[in-house]
Amino acid sequence: TGTVPARVAPVFRDREELASSTDLGSDLREALESSACQIVICSVSSARSHWVNEEILAFKRLGRHERIFSLIVEGEPYSSGMEGFEEFECFPHALRYQLGEDGELTDEPAEPIAADARPAKDGKGHAKLKLLAGMLGVGFDDLRQRELQRRNRRLALVSTASVMGMVFAIGLATAAILARNEAERQAETARRTASFMIDIFQINDPGEARGRTITVREVLIKAAERIEELAGEPGMQAALRNTMGRSFLGLGLYDDARGQLENALQRRRALESVDIAELNESLYNLANLLTEQAEFDRAEQLYIEARKLLEREGSGYEMALIDNLAALAELYFRLGQYKQAEPILRQVLKERRRALGPNHPDVADALEQLGLNMFDQGRYGEAEPMMRDALELKKARLGDAPHPSISASLSNLALLQQIRGIYSETEALYLEALKMDKALYGEVHPHIATDLNNLAELYGDQGKLKQAERTYEEALLIQLETLGNNHPD
Repeated sequence: TGTVPARVAPVFRDREELASSTDLGSDLREALESSACQIVICSVSSARSHWVNEEILAFKRLGRHERIFSLIVEGEPYSSGMEGFEEFECFPHALRYQLGEDGELTDEPAEPIAADARPAKDGKGHAKLKLLAGMLGVGFDDLRQRELQRRNRRLALVSTASVMGMVFAIGLATAAILARNEAERQAETARRTASFMIDIFQINDPGEARGRTITVREVLIKAAERIEELAGEPGMQAALRNTMGRSFLGLGLYDDARGQLENALQRRRALESVDIAELNESLYNLANLLTEQAEFDRAEQLYIEARKLLEREGSGYEMALIDNLAALAELYFRLGQYKQAEPILRQVLKERRRALGPNHPDVADALEQLGLNMFDQGRYGEAEPMMRDALELKKARLGDAPHPSISASLSNLALLQQIRGIYSETEALYLEALKMDKALYGEVHPHIATDLNNLAELYGDQGKLKQAERTYEEALLIQLETLGNNHPD
């Protein structure tokens, strides 16, 4: 249907309660006429809905029956033709039969293009990729491999989330200690900050908890409610909001993080004496969150604003500027704008080598990101030496002890070799990453499940289906134990 877009948008979602009439309404008809695709969420309820049926009919009458995609979330397709199971039908009538030349349904069965989100079928993740592959006209396996790469490349970053709550507490304690040793005004700030910190952790007291398990999120939310008590200290309030926002972000609580980071940025913009480093920090943190939430336009604006701010100030902010450029390149990766990201990544690598020397871990990260960019562009021959050099740099600098960054690099290189069909090395790299992660996280951890899932994908590609099945089952058991039954993974 043309060039694959950076984002599948806009999406029209019919949420209004339609009136009981025989007409779909002008707004809905206009939306249907303007749509390239139609996604039908198939359940027992939708199969019985008059209006769902009418919308499918209307879209088919536009001559777009091949652009209708079904997402099964409940029930059983075609069970209406099975005696005793009619009530479980999930395909609406208009979806099950072909349209005649007169615009009416015939008795000739149709074959709907369906993704099955039910746990025992495709699952949510693969169902999403199947829908996207169908709409974009690309291979499902291409998107599956891309999703696998995305998961691996973010592994090292995700591993830091578990300590974010502790970082928050240490940050507050440090702020209190530093403030206590200042002049009389700062001493008062220290007293109030210490009191603030003690109070927010009071929820851990058995008298308040009453046997409940207290989560980091609850502690952070309580802290957010008390920040306004530090009246007259807008700089401290902004710093606390920013720290809590980063903690929420590390825990994957994006909505909670957004409120705190937006508030911190607003306060820092309004300060009489603006601290460039702190303002850049707020712009950078909020842009990172918006990137995670796929609000790419605003994220890009914030990154560019931060870059201009740092460039205007001149010397003293070189490393912050480099980090900003690296984050902007990550945003372009998310948008699929690999060629646009490439010169930025090359600049980041050049600047880090100049500022930090050739063997610094940040140089290795920059080299690996550039290699992954070559990977994204299908330039595998260029990607391999960069990714190997990055891995060797990390091993030389970090030593023989297990490290999350080395494990992530092993998995990334393995995926590259898997796509190239070099399976023997792929397996060795995945097994090395698995061994390292077990030393880091133990036998039962989401990262271990990811490693096992990578191996299972490899065994499936090799046709070793029994081995793949056993490995998938092992990964699934770990995910169930660590993430629970209702987690999207």
